[in-house]
Amino acid sequence: MSAAHTVVVIGASYGGLPVAHALLKDVLPASGKNYKLVLVNPSEEFYWKVGAPRAITRPDMLPMDKALLNFVPTFQKYGDKFQFIKGKATAIETASRTVEVNTGDMIHYDQLVIASGTYFDNDLWSTARGTDALKQEVQDLQSRLPSAQSIYIGGGGPCGVETTGEVAEAYGGKKEIVILSGADRLLTRTKNQGPSKLAQQYLEKMGVTVTHNVRVKSVTKEGDKNVLILSNGETKTVDVYIGAVGDKPNNSFVPKEWLTEAGQVKTDANTLRVDVPGVTGVYCVGSVASYSDGSILDTKLAYTAAVESVKLDLNGENAGPRTKKIYKKIGAEMLFVPVGSQQGVGLAFGWKVPSFVIKMAKAKDYMIGNAPKLIEGQA
Repeated sequence: MSAAHTVVVIGASYGGLPVAHALLKDVLPASGKNYKLVLVNPSEEFYWKVGAPRAITRPDMLPMDKALLNFVPTFQKYGDKFQFIKGKATAIETASRTVEVNTGDMIHYDQLVIASGTYFDNDLWSTARGTDALKQEVQDLQSRLPSAQSIYIGGGGPCGVETTGEVAEAYGGKKEIVILSGADRLLTRTKNQGPSKLAQQYLEKMGVTVTHNVRVKSVTKEGDKNVLILSNGETKTVDVYIGAVGDKPNNSFVPKEWLTEAGQVKTDANTLRVDVPGVTGVYCVGSVASYSDGSILDTKLAYTAAVESVKLDLNGENAGPRTKKIYKKIGAEMLFVPVGSQQGVGLAFGWKVPSFVIKMAKAKDYMIGNAPKLIEGQA
């Protein structure tokens, strides 16, 4: 029997899992080839990051075991056509077309999908450094929140605003709660400043101090306290600090010539093929890719274009541009940000979304019911 045509997928989150399932369900079986798909990820568990602001701060409302799900059993139905390697990709060798993993594995690829996402300085928001690191940091935070008198959140983007809203709904008026936006307003991703102003109004009514144009430059531990060095020269000693800013592309294994100045993988915005001269059979999906603005929407809507490119190249049908099944980025502004469980701010195609819609669509339970569907390849 000829050697198996091997597709390697690096990353098992919002991009990697749907791509892997789609290829194993439909694309690879229909190719008529002897094939195998290898999935590489530091954890066996998928993290529903959409719900992280509530899961890490209010486990009574969203337990971590609902947000952190073992995805490996969902691939058992593919038998020996699927292999999972629990480890971190450390290098891509282009000449030999191999992926090196910190487990010592050297995996040959015929086609490669990079879906490694981003990572933060802390472990609250991803499994990039493994599930144990995430669980330990979450457990530490949850143990300190109830008795904390001062809680600072760094970052005025959606993650920071949502986390502050959760903390404020639980403890507002009882503790000092401060969000440091680092910019002149909250939610700077959108040009429309309406959501920014409304989010600030909601937070202030919940007892939050909103501080603009101040960032956390460094954090050190001093006993049970966090010592924050701020960009305005101040030093703050607080009981709890939650960093929710500054995610970086998870790209340490990617050849430098494949990366943009921002550290994302150079990716064709329509086909999701890696857009580097001489590179073939490599694709990129999600926030590590240059087409992405970092939103989960940019992953969810784009992964089918990557699957189609793998299919076309696998069958030798189309190695160039195409007009069907390409990703067309939504140009209008999109934003859905809960501020606690009862309200939120948002934009859909540039139009303001009423607070009650945000509540029903996301704030109520952070759409946690979709997490099992995603790991099954149904969402």
